[in-house]
Amino acid sequence: MSALGGICNFDGAPIEEALLDRLSRGLRSRGPDGCRSYIGYSIGLVYRSFHTTRESRAEIQPLISPNGVVVVCWDGRLDNREELTRLLSDDLRGDSSDAALVLAAYLRWGADCWPRLIGDYATAIWDHSIRTLLLARDPFGSRPLYYQSSGSRLVWSSLLEALLDLPGACLRVSDEYVADYFALCHDPALAPYEDISAVEPGHVVRAANGRIQSHIHWKPDPGITVCYESDEDYEDHFRHLFREAVRSRLRVDGPVWADLSGGLDSSSIVCMADQILAEGAAEATELRTASYVDDAKSFDDGEFIPLMEQSREQKGYHLRLADYWLVFPEPKERAIVAPSAATCSPGLHAQLCREMRNCGARVLLSGLGGDQVLWNSKDPSPLLADLASLGKLKTLHDQIEIWSRVLKETYPRVLWRNVLLPLLPRKVRGACLSRDILAPWLNRKFARQMQIRDRCLLPPDPYGFALPSMRMHSSMLVFVVSTIASGEVAQSDQVDIAYPFLHRPLVEFLMTIPFEQKLRPGEIRSIQRRALDGVVPERVLRRKTKGAIGEVICRGLIRERPRVKSLFTDARVCARGYVNGARLQEALDKALHGVTSHLGMLVTTIAIEIWLRSLECGAAEAFREDASRVSQVFISYKVPEFGIRP
Repeated sequence: MSALGGICNFDGAPIEEALLDRLSRGLRSRGPDGCRSYIGYSIGLVYRSFHTTRESRAEIQPLISPNGVVVVCWDGRLDNREELTRLLSDDLRGDSSDAALVLAAYLRWGADCWPRLIGDYATAIWDHSIRTLLLARDPFGSRPLYYQSSGSRLVWSSLLEALLDLPGACLRVSDEYVADYFALCHDPALAPYEDISAVEPGHVVRAANGRIQSHIHWKPDPGITVCYESDEDYEDHFRHLFREAVRSRLRVDGPVWADLSGGLDSSSIVCMADQILAEGAAEATELRTASYVDDAKSFDDGEFIPLMEQSREQKGYHLRLADYWLVFPEPKERAIVAPSAATCSPGLHAQLCREMRNCGARVLLSGLGGDQVLWNSKDPSPLLADLASLGKLKTLHDQIEIWSRVLKETYPRVLWRNVLLPLLPRKVRGACLSRDILAPWLNRKFARQMQIRDRCLLPPDPYGFALPSMRMHSSMLVFVVSTIASGEVAQSDQVDIAYPFLHRPLVEFLMTIPFEQKLRPGEIRSIQRRALDGVVPERVLRRKTKGAIGEVICRGLIRERPRVKSLFTDARVCARGYVNGARLQEALDKALHGVTSHLGMLVTTIAIEIWLRSLECGAAEAFREDASRVSQVFISYKVPEFGIRP
């Protein structure tokens, strides 16, 4: 994962080289393989490279068009290279890097190029002919991109740290962001600070003459449906797209690692990757696995990880959760610029990244997204609400009876929870949520003012689907995208995390097939289990449980009891009005005695407290000290407004 940054002066003022250089230094942790910059008087772009493919090693970025009018910085991986190369062959001039394909696509199609780009990316394009800056992200937010505008100037960066390091940076905490964080559902346009915004996934931000506008460039088409004659046709299509999703993420110059929990998603990725590698159909040299293990009885993954390792005849790298959960960093020791549960186990991800670097690996495959795009829930609301909305009352009655038996719940309860409630307005559904949905220590005034109860609902469907099932499904998709886009999933330490289940063609397919292909009575993820029969070991394929780490967290809290108590003495979350101190202490005491209710929210509260304390210690200053110890290769070149590449 490379890094982008830049400065655009709308008033035509020249770029301060020292300021651009400072922005570049703030990005060096993300791009260790060298740096180049472009200065065109009132526009400056910087690119720091992190090579994962053979093509990326030959890239020269920022990339300038032959006439010097358009400049591109690209952090990403194109999955439809063959198609684009065929369409743009006359414009490539011998350069087939991903960045060159993106430049050619923009020169050919302009702003209409974004829907044609399939892959993980964040990109910045300066078009001098219309004096316009374009910042875009892929639909699933796999690459971060932030920006800050002060009227006459816009600054953008792949890292929050780099923006916070600039002179005059203001660390005003966004209460909206904190409220979302407590609700575990992020607005992908928000950053943790009031003066900074994030480019939304699937959007392009257009900045010209001091005006900033955000436009969506991709969404699933609600008007498209896929209807096949048999289950086998759906299974074949799924298997083909899933194979392509994994294969495209194996376009790597070296070894690849993959998370392996023994669950259906991670196991599906590993088994498909093994099959592709065995056939010689991938560029990656090998696949290794990383698993989080623990002796806790409630940790079901411990049974399935060895099973997968035996199946592939290769033992993976194991990280013992007990060694890392929970270990709290001192806010003074490291810069923490955003709340993250990862701050409660700072050594866990760092140790994995060290092991990957030791074997020359830079890409980690993750199963995140599988639960959402394949509907990993026994909740039949999508199926039943569809029948109700279509007026198929006889079929609805029969299905309620079937699902009542499957769920072991009464007919009236299924009718209410899975038919009527999902069809009610969002505000009513929020009022009907259980009281336990909110952590009892949340300050009631703050929760009421920020409408945190309503935020706990899945985000509304932004795509305009007609059927309730597809509106619910799109809400699940938006939820996981917002989680990834927020940076909650670690994207640091020079590791590129890739998500095969969020391969755009696969997502588009799963959003257009009948919901019965995904959920059937007694069988969740039906199409995945059927399609991968013979690829994934049978016991894993039929697994119905998921690993739980509640016991691990409780043990960590007990081990760290003194630091936990110290952390919430004069707590910042209380001082800012987010949390009721007495109720928080009561919840901590329960957790320290093994009570596992609201543990996830407790970790969330701890993460916010550590972040707020880090800000008081001067997070940006701490970051500058960390960054000063990292070596860099910096090549800068200046061109006139209509310059050519030197």
